[in-house]
Amino acid sequence: MLVGIVDDDVDILPALSSLLRSMGHDTECFSSAGQLFRRGELSRFSCIISDIHMPGMNGLELTRAVLAISDNLAVILMSGTLDARLRQHAKDCGAVAVVEKPLMFDDLQAALSTATLKPEAAG
Repeated sequence: MLVGIVDDDVDILPALSSLLRSMGHDTECFSSAGQLFRRGELSRFSCIISDIHMPGMNGLELTRAVLAISDNLAVILMSGTLDARLRQHAKDCGAVAVVEKPLMFDDLQAALSTATLKPEAAG
């Protein structure tokens, strides 16, 4: 499973990538949503994990843009400042899961399980 990680915090990218690799996933890291979209070939990813709060395109906008391109690609959003309203807004944008930073192993594992269960798009 190839997981794309998008976060403007340069310390998060290698740490989360290392954690995901220890869980058996391949990763590619991006410091912005723009960098992810410039890479292209989103269909190669099984899942995208993105921070919500980023300059430029934030994680909510990224989720809507990803789903406009590929409605069967799962997006997991993460934030250090989550409240019920933001969590609901993320779900309304199409995120399959929302996790709080600092990430707990069990929360991340549950989110990835939810992402892999996302039904394939019809057609």
